[in-house]
Amino acid sequence: MTADDRRSRSPRRGVAQESLVPIIDISALSPGSELSARMEVAKRIGRACEEIGFFIVVNHGIPKDVVDSAWNKTLDFFDLPAEVKTKFKSDDDVKYPYGYSALGGENLARGKRVDGDAEVKGAGDMKEMMAIGPKDPKSGMAERRLPSNAELEGFGEAWEEYYVQANALANMLLAAMALALELPEDFFVPMVDRHISAMRANNYPSQKGLAVPAGSIRASAHTDYGTVTVLRSGGPGLQVSKDKENPVWHDVPYVEDGFVINLGDLMRRWTNDRWSSTLHRVINPPAGQTDQWGRRLAIAFFHNLNKDAHVEAIPSCIRRGESALYDPIVAGEFLMLKHLASMGKADPDAHLKKRVRPDSPPDAKAAAPA
Repeated sequence: MTADDRRSRSPRRGVAQESLVPIIDISALSPGSELSARMEVAKRIGRACEEIGFFIVVNHGIPKDVVDSAWNKTLDFFDLPAEVKTKFKSDDDVKYPYGYSALGGENLARGKRVDGDAEVKGAGDMKEMMAIGPKDPKSGMAERRLPSNAELEGFGEAWEEYYVQANALANMLLAAMALALELPEDFFVPMVDRHISAMRANNYPSQKGLAVPAGSIRASAHTDYGTVTVLRSGGPGLQVSKDKENPVWHDVPYVEDGFVINLGDLMRRWTNDRWSSTLHRVINPPAGQTDQWGRRLAIAFFHNLNKDAHVEAIPSCIRRGESALYDPIVAGEFLMLKHLASMGKADPDAHLKKRVRPDSPPDAKAAAPA
């Protein structure tokens, strides 16, 4: 492997340019800070959640050595021989919705009808993946399957430490989001003590000399599933769009030592569509920039609730005279339907169950997802 192929060994340096995605300093959310300071940050987060559903956090408190260790061990994992990596492929996505997936094994657009059926039915995304779930047996999820130290020394320890730190950051953000929604700061705490959060690394190989099937991109257009996503990215290509129909795409800036935060569909439902779970994708290198972009790595922590948590519209998100837009759901069931849809094993709209008001016209009732 050449030095050029390995240049995602650490996240790329870059300068953030003006973007729809705001950059928020969250140092005031640290323990012991004044409530007034936390409220100011919460307001900024709330505005970002309403306007775009994406923001970038800096001064987040996650140690750089924790990030670097997980980053390097992740690259080492993807550089293992295929016969080693495929040992961690799940043989049952319902019992173990984690593990390894080879290049093209997922098409995220299957889980979100967008850009026409051509993309949904196209070839898989140009990435390989490795994912784990929670370590806590109280979560109700299967035990993690990780490389042994003989196969890749230190991988499990590096990933566990990163998982713990990303979860702490997600919980800090949820406390701020509670304030933004005019809720008690600890509103979300009882629903995350046995959480089923997942962590996934995506390896987008250099496309130099790679045959890219027609219609395939690095990660097809999708929204995330749970509450919030904490993303560490190592290169350009991430884009967002506020539009489902004929989307207009905007680049998400890379900020060194920052984390990209975005909301998932469950949070959108919970806030009765007040907040956004925004379409995003990762595009292929533009013509002539394949060498410059090279390999891209990303580590995403998908924060989820307890498996049995019941989610219904937050009262402060229902305007006077209106009703909840969605039926109550159980978090674990919702997430599994979304996951199976992305693998082509469930209907993309199976999770919706959107309410139809009694006074809705007959054609609206007929069109509502079951």
